Amino acid sequence: MPRKPASKAPPSGHPLLQWAMAALGAVITLTAIAIVVWEAVQPTAPPALSARIVAVQSTAAGHVATVRVQNDGDETAAAVDIEGVLGDQTTTASLDYVPGHGHAKAYLRFDADPRAASVSVKGWSAP
Repeated sequence: MPRKPASKAPPSGHPLLQWAMAALGAVITLTAIAIVVWEAVQPTAPPALSARIVAVQSTAAGHVATVRVQNDGDETAAAVDIEGVLGDQTTTASLDYVPGHGHAKAYLRFDADPRAASVSVKGWSAP
């Protein structure tokens, strides 16, 4: 009688690397879900706006101050009004919006060098 070639039996169980990758995938997935749920249940902070002059340029029409408006709050602020005061001169600008944890730039024109000017955010509305 002819002899049959020996057949290999299928490996029992799954390889260790496969189990390790499955566990790693599960940990990453559960962590991502936990972060999304955590962020969803946290209260949001209202806009916290501040303004400061970051640059000054001299032009034929006067001095232009670049103002950076920073929002340290969670929510977006819309129609942001900025005011700059230098002596008896007051200038204003308006920004469409400043995103939460973001910033935007505005420009104010002064007759004199505005490095000593005070700038502030006067108000905003909800988008």
